[in-house]
Amino acid sequence: MRTPSGAGNEVTFLGTGNFLAPLRYWNSFVVNGTFLVEPSPSSLANLRRAGLSSRDLEAVFISHFHPDHCFGLPFLALELVDNGGSSAEERRPFHVVGPPGVEEFVMDMMKLGAVDGILRDLHELFAVTYVEANGTDQQAGNVLFRAQEVVHAPKLTCFGYVFDLGSVHLGYSGDTEPCEGLEAIAAASDCLILECAEVHRMPTHMYVDAVRDLASRHPALRIVLSHLGAGVDDLDLGRVEFGQDFATLRLG
Repeated sequence: MRTPSGAGNEVTFLGTGNFLAPLRYWNSFVVNGTFLVEPSPSSLANLRRAGLSSRDLEAVFISHFHPDHCFGLPFLALELVDNGGSSAEERRPFHVVGPPGVEEFVMDMMKLGAVDGILRDLHELFAVTYVEANGTDQQAGNVLFRAQEVVHAPKLTCFGYVFDLGSVHLGYSGDTEPCEGLEAIAAASDCLILECAEVHRMPTHMYVDAVRDLASRHPALRIVLSHLGAGVDDLDLGRVEFGQDFATLRLG
């Protein structure tokens, strides 16, 4: 799965584990070195370990507000502040994309962590824009995307995404059980980063048989699993690939 850096579109996994992170870091990845999907609690340390810089990040995408998907954002914000932004007249744009209410959620998270001063500093140094996913074609800086609502946790609005990278459409399931939203993401993608948190069937997440079923109905779709639960990668899923922490996936 390792590919030469800088050659075409690529995804670098910073972690591929689920909520319990069994023998893996929490699910998170960077696309083309410029945008981070899921600022997990381990994402900043693993960004450095992967040889990537927060200075190159233009946007962060959050699928939903569970802690394994976004509680690394305060640490990333501090890193961005320490690295410095631009002058007050030409502040560098930085986008935070997530479900409706993402700006309020980020502010509440920083206040609860007693680090809301970091957020104020971030806004002074960067032209921060919060983008609420709405299911239409949207843009965050140079990133073209469409969010698709999926079925995951009760009382939480949860999204997957399809990123238009020019030569390829990259799908990401977020956390989801089999649903119409996931089908729409799969149909619109050339490559799909798909969560599979469970070996056996359970609500709120993908499981092995559901992955097999999805793969059989989309034979041309490249599927790479992440957000993996214990034992999932011990099984033979045919052409379905398994993401690995710090591996780089060439998309073409």
